[in-house]
Amino acid sequence: MTNTGGEFETAWHAAPEAVRRVLSRAYEALTAGGLAVGAVLTDPAGTVLAEGRNEAYEEPGTGGPGTGPLRGTPLAHAEMNALGAARTGWNLDATTLWSTQEPCAMCAAAARFCGVGAVRHLAPDPWALATVPAGSSPGSPDSPVSSGSGDFVDFGAAPAAGTLWLLAANVMFLRSVVAAATGPGEPEILRHHRGAEPETAALHDTVPPGLPRNDPVEEWLTRLWPALTEAARNREGRLGRPR
Repeated sequence: MTNTGGEFETAWHAAPEAVRRVLSRAYEALTAGGLAVGAVLTDPAGTVLAEGRNEAYEEPGTGGPGTGPLRGTPLAHAEMNALGAARTGWNLDATTLWSTQEPCAMCAAAARFCGVGAVRHLAPDPWALATVPAGSSPGSPDSPVSSGSGDFVDFGAAPAAGTLWLLAANVMFLRSVVAAATGPGEPEILRHHRGAEPETAALHDTVPPGLPRNDPVEEWLTRLWPALTEAARNREGRLGRPR
């Protein structure tokens, strides 16, 4: 029998602290019924200085766990809450803003305005998939949201951490959108993923309906690990990229 728990634990502890924290905050948003995006601000050694998650859909006083300074407002993206937890006197030019998803234009502009030294993300902007040709992927040279180099995408944000954590971030995001959707049929973003990021869509289909229990993110990912590693192999084979 495959030691799924041991395999996950090895990979999890090998990941940078920033990767573990942004995924943990995204999962927290998912279990709260919000949009599953997490962000942290780290120093040059990789130590987390500030963190946040998307709280745009959580109103103050509703009993949810969110505590961000912008909670319940259109500005309450994960990156904005992480930046809001920083202090004015901090020198941010040597810090890195990490996010589970490629930051939107607002968050990228805020990072530049605050003087953040670098921005990194685990997964491409999921909303941009609407403009990606079938069979390609954001960040690839033929993608209209790429700079053309395949290394850096719009707003100077650099992909990081590899396929496994990209898929983990993406499946949390998709699950949060699908769980909140109303009306018949699949949400548009899931339909776009079936063409542009088919491995994420297939992985999403293996996740039980609704929101996960409020278990630690490690337990949820351990249960998902066999399907996650298979999806990673399939995506790497399709794109010819290392994990």
